[in-house]
Amino acid sequence: MTLICAVIAADTPKAVTAMSAEALAAGAEAFEVRLDAFAEIPDDLSFLPTEKPVIATLRSEEDEGRGEIFAKALACGAAYVDIESDSVLRNVFPQTRVICSHHDFAKTPSAWEILHLFRDLSTSGVPKAAFMVRGPRDLLEIRKAAVVLKQSGEPFILIGMGAAGEITRVRAADIGSLVSYCAVRPELASAPGQITVVEAADLGTDPVITAITGWPLEHTRSPQMHNAAFRAAGIAGRYVRIPTPAEELPLLPEVLRCYRIRGTNVTIPHKQAVIPLLSAVSAEAQSAEAVNTILVSPAGNLTGTNTDIAGIAAAVAALRVTLSGARVLVAGAGGAARAAVACLTAAGAAVFITNRSMEKAEALAVEFGAAAVLPHALTAGYDLIINATPAGMSGFSSEILIPESILTPQTAVFDMVYEPETTPLLAAAQAAGCHAAVCGKTMLIAQAAASFTLWTGTAADIAAMTAAFGGES
Repeated sequence: MTLICAVIAADTPKAVTAMSAEALAAGAEAFEVRLDAFAEIPDDLSFLPTEKPVIATLRSEEDEGRGEIFAKALACGAAYVDIESDSVLRNVFPQTRVICSHHDFAKTPSAWEILHLFRDLSTSGVPKAAFMVRGPRDLLEIRKAAVVLKQSGEPFILIGMGAAGEITRVRAADIGSLVSYCAVRPELASAPGQITVVEAADLGTDPVITAITGWPLEHTRSPQMHNAAFRAAGIAGRYVRIPTPAEELPLLPEVLRCYRIRGTNVTIPHKQAVIPLLSAVSAEAQSAEAVNTILVSPAGNLTGTNTDIAGIAAAVAALRVTLSGARVLVAGAGGAARAAVACLTAAGAAVFITNRSMEKAEALAVEFGAAAVLPHALTAGYDLIINATPAGMSGFSSEILIPESILTPQTAVFDMVYEPETTPLLAAAQAAGCHAAVCGKTMLIAQAAASFTLWTGTAADIAAMTAAFGGES
């Protein structure tokens, strides 16, 4: 059984007592008291909250002084003291009272290396290791090691650090860790990906897990929205990030299966590349030749679909543009652009495509009966202009393909970028007096709601998702 372990980082005995009581009421089943939070550690450690198992942790290079403090903590009822693997103190105290820990803030080694490390750590106490997770490969190495460690029947603690490691915390019971370290409140989280005591208690041991994969994922708003939808629906669920570089995309299906992830959204740049990895593809995804949502069946089969199309339709509806017979310019030729062109042509619009790579634009145009236009040949006269590229998004180039000269008061503009909400294109549209303009927020919420319903069978609370769009998860 994995215990919810509240990390207590308070700087006075009174504050430790108060925070421990708060954590206990929230569902804590163990405590880690960070004595290094004290400016000066008291001689009397009887304030340690011993009604639940307590781990006393003190990170310091002063081993001689730490030894005395650890001895006091154990005498005052601490179940364990946490001692680093490279400390001279690791073999001073009884093994049954020591957690021997190792942290790698740069990487996750292979499963074989993890197991070799744990064999060494276990000679001094309960082995604990935390590794920085960078993507699917690291998640799989942790999972493979955990399978072997569980078979031993001996207690251990194995953690994936960073935002990409959150799934290892949410699935701590599956991994088999003795404890799962949790923050008492969100603002007290001591590491990216660390969930709160309340969240861990609400999730239980078998939550619904969904995710987003792409590269990079620093600016995604999807976790905030989906976690708000889980709360609004009363579902014990969590939406996590799985950042995936292109070379690790083939590992994604195994990650989804072994971490029991119900489904994942797919974003830039994998919406087309992921298709060969799937068991089946829906008609919507086939028409767009792009997948933004994957559903994992209980048997482990992966079905891809495209909820971007529903999102695009919602954004166009917000612009009050009648698509039948409308002249529409789409900038881009990737997965998002394909979804837009599929949606627009099905509605009867005359579609024009521009892109930096005209070869891709021409191929897309031929496929859907549209027309390809060179960027420098664009002229005014479009009823709707859609940016389906990441240009203008935080972290990407701000140089857009659409010249300001073609923006007129008769034009409506839809920029799929949602971060920032006022993109360079939308600022130019406002300056040109375009009669309607929206960012990608409307599309993002609509496609997210459709994905949520597909995964859970429950209608998403649009108001909750919208409110969470600009907030924290």
